[in-house]
Amino acid sequence: MIIEVYRGDGQREGSPITEPLLSDEALIQRGIAEMDAHAQPMNQVELSVVFRPGFRLGQIVEASDPSMAIPYRAKIVGIQITLTEDDIDTRLTLEQPR
Repeated sequence: MIIEVYRGDGQREGSPITEPLLSDEALIQRGIAEMDAHAQPMNQVELSVVFRPGFRLGQIVEASDPSMAIPYRAKIVGIQITLTEDDIDTRLTLEQPR
């Protein structure tokens, strides 16, 4: 692809831009690098909760920590459910912004 470049009020022609377009893979890698460079640091929290159907990866939940005065919001990034004869153990892995 060649893009014609005009300078000033459009009367002077500049040198054309002849850079090839980025491929899909290059765009994805560039996007990942940009997001990583501007990402907010996260704390990962493991939490045992009472089993409740409907937890989803990516869901935003509100959790309380006894050491903190107010509840916080975090994103569910992992769900582990363990079944025994007597109990259902549910552990959530949360990401919380610092």
